[in-house]
Amino acid sequence: MIFVVMGLVFIDPSGTIPISLTGKFCRMNCAHCGGHYLGHMKTLWEMEQLAREGHKSFLISGGLEEDFLVPFRKYLNHLRHLKERYGLSYNFHVGFPQSFMEDLEGLADVVSFDFFADPMVMEAVYGFSVEPVKLLDAIARTRVFAVPHVTIGILEGHISHEYEALKMLSERFSAVVLNVFIPTFGTKFSQALPPDLSRVKELFSYTAEKFDHLVLGCMQPRGEYRRLLQESVKEFANVIVKPTFKVDFDFKGCCALWLAKSRVEVVRRVR
Repeated sequence: MIFVVMGLVFIDPSGTIPISLTGKFCRMNCAHCGGHYLGHMKTLWEMEQLAREGHKSFLISGGLEEDFLVPFRKYLNHLRHLKERYGLSYNFHVGFPQSFMEDLEGLADVVSFDFFADPMVMEAVYGFSVEPVKLLDAIARTRVFAVPHVTIGILEGHISHEYEALKMLSERFSAVVLNVFIPTFGTKFSQALPPDLSRVKELFSYTAEKFDHLVLGCMQPRGEYRRLLQESVKEFANVIVKPTFKVDFDFKGCCALWLAKSRVEVVRRVR
């Protein structure tokens, strides 16, 4: 089925190369990921060759350490050198900061962060929790373009903290990325189902009322579910990543980088 959508932005995320600063290792073994997605990423030491080949856009990510952060501080000088030499763009997926990250100012083009309104839900998924307000304050104090992400159904496919998370975020941000939980083989949540599509649609409708810019992010279950998902939320989203229908892409790379490069106003002026 092909449907026509007016005014939507379509993004192909393959234009941004994901980099894991910890290789395939993550000490947290989180219930939804278990380090699975690190295995598909490139390493820091492959970046320069990729840059020489013409790749300009990178997602800086990796496994979390005991401070609940990706260990980016160990590699700041190297990352800065590559950025300046090759004119690179960086989306930093930092983890869960609890203090401001002044060392990313002037280096990160955008910071992407996951948000949980309920520490108990976060504990069930990650095995640890961070106070929501403490995380938001750390992000707010860091003078870098930042984009919040919420994964719908991350608690084994159930809607849990999402409405409260979006309410809290809408007080500070005017843009948000919504991902959708993917049951992943080999993880603690592997036997769960993706969230019910009718509940997902309701959540998108609610989010559209709260935010100026709503992105369906790159984390989407595959197959028929993805097609039906995009069909059901297209009236609410401003941006769709990985469209299942044939389109001309408006941007190749991370959706957070598109927001940054488009100079979309994502932070409420009250911040």
